[in-house]
Amino acid sequence: MTGNSDKVKGKMLKLLKNDFLASARVIPLFYLIEIAALCAFFIGRYAEKPKILTAGVIVSVIVSFLLVFVSLFFVIYDYQKSLFGQQGYLSFTLPVNSKQLLGSKVIVYGMWMVVSFVNFVLVLDILAVYIQKEYGETIDTASSLLSAFANFPSKAQIVTYAIYYILEFFTIILSCTIIVYFAIALSHIRQFQKTNIIWAVIISAAAIIIGLVCIYYLEKFFGVYLVLGDDKSFTFDFGDPTSQGMQLTLMPYLFMIIQDIIYFFVTAHIMHKRINIK
Repeated sequence: MTGNSDKVKGKMLKLLKNDFLASARVIPLFYLIEIAALCAFFIGRYAEKPKILTAGVIVSVIVSFLLVFVSLFFVIYDYQKSLFGQQGYLSFTLPVNSKQLLGSKVIVYGMWMVVSFVNFVLVLDILAVYIQKEYGETIDTASSLLSAFANFPSKAQIVTYAIYYILEFFTIILSCTIIVYFAIALSHIRQFQKTNIIWAVIISAAAIIIGLVCIYYLEKFFGVYLVLGDDKSFTFDFGDPTSQGMQLTLMPYLFMIIQDIIYFFVTAHIMHKRINIK
């Protein structure tokens, strides 16, 4: 049993290594551009070169944002190319099962998605620290006035909202990726294969719409909320939120996690039993 387990782990590690090397041909180039832009930012700041500083800020923010979508593109492109394109026969003859093939793609490209997400947050954090140092007194004064007279959220609440929606954005991207994986796999069964691209789009759109409808009704009847009090405490509330404070719904996260797990195993089953490689 131990020997078989070691063999499975060894095969999985080789699969992960190959997928990582395949993904590392293009994506790191964008990170080199990002590093250069951040260097320009710091040089412009400490050497007091406003034009270099401005260029570094603009390029680093744009590239960090684009990296999320570049990673997403290669998530889908490599999955289609290596499993359902010309490399498909080779991939499916490897001594690994469909869960390992799919899991390797999810792990490797999930890693790139996480790295791109962390990079985006770090760039925003660097920018926020710079803005705070340069204009902190003005921002604090304006924030206090708005909170006092216009019922505007405090700076802590704004930061909490920002983190919440950034995480929500990233969760949605990952969930959409799993759905696209499912749709591409399903579009390559014999009944849909002649127009597989059209069917992949239709299936993806239908799955996303179904998911949104499910989230709507689940939130309506079985809401789960994280409530942040003014004293920075937090509580969980169910149904209609009754606690006082900032209310953030958690149902979409919970639903998407469960949905992704289901789609993963269904996709692996389709790859194992129903797939028809051209």
